[in-house]
Amino acid sequence: EKWLNSKLKMLGCSSVKDLTLSKCKAPVKEELASSLHGALSIISQLITNTKRLTEESEELQEKLDESLDASVHLSQASTGTLVLQQKLLDSQETVVQLQKELLQCKDEQLRAVTSTVKSSVQETVKEEFRSYSSVVKSGQQDQTPVTPASIVSVVKKVVEEEDRSRNVMVFGLADEDDEDLNAKIVNIMQVIGEKPKMDVCRLGKVKNGRSRPVKVTLTSSLIVSQIISKARRLSGNDAYKCVFLSHDRSYDQRAEYRTLVADLKKKKVAEPDKRHFIRNGCVNSVERPGRTNA
Repeated sequence: EKWLNSKLKMLGCSSVKDLTLSKCKAPVKEELASSLHGALSIISQLITNTKRLTEESEELQEKLDESLDASVHLSQASTGTLVLQQKLLDSQETVVQLQKELLQCKDEQLRAVTSTVKSSVQETVKEEFRSYSSVVKSGQQDQTPVTPASIVSVVKKVVEEEDRSRNVMVFGLADEDDEDLNAKIVNIMQVIGEKPKMDVCRLGKVKNGRSRPVKVTLTSSLIVSQIISKARRLSGNDAYKCVFLSHDRSYDQRAEYRTLVADLKKKKVAEPDKRHFIRNGCVNSVERPGRTNA
């Protein structure tokens, strides 16, 4: 614009409107050459600037394309995040449902235990009253009558029986200093194919050369039965072939079981051709497969 104004002034024009052909013929050759040179310089500068602007435009276009790609990736990442959040919500709902089922299962177990205790107490009390009635009728007044104390004793006995029904006793497991008892029992459960929730502890005082028994407390008597039914698998494992499992018996039950074991040993000696085993509180004997009586 400055260059144009200077040239118009040189030609005696105040603006482009005053420019005429005759005025353009007035300047001398040198002035025209100078003007032409200036025009060519400006055109060259415009071409240079145009190239620079074109390059900058291309760079801006590349950056814009990169921004669009980044936006697409960000959008995809956002979509992935939403999917993960939904999966997390689904997992949380599953956990909540499992917790509800677990609580329901515990409630059912509690109701079952309560029913068992009530039933056992009722049957025992009825038996006590029948016994007392028969004593009165027979005239044997020296027998001890049913009293509140005896009823309390019966209830206590039933509760203890229910507590023992959820225990498994482990015998023959090496007793070591600083042992990880829980890990030992977990290994035993893995051998028989079980993975129950449990509490474990040793019973009795430490004695040289003797391993104290381990009491394993489980959540229900049903799980105890499952474990006892698979206990024979330990005999096929070299690490636990000297370990055996049993129910948690009372003092009287242990005495009865010792008697059964003694009878079982006698049966094995007297009748070696038969298979002998303890079931339902007595010793049973059956013919071995493939053997017949002579």
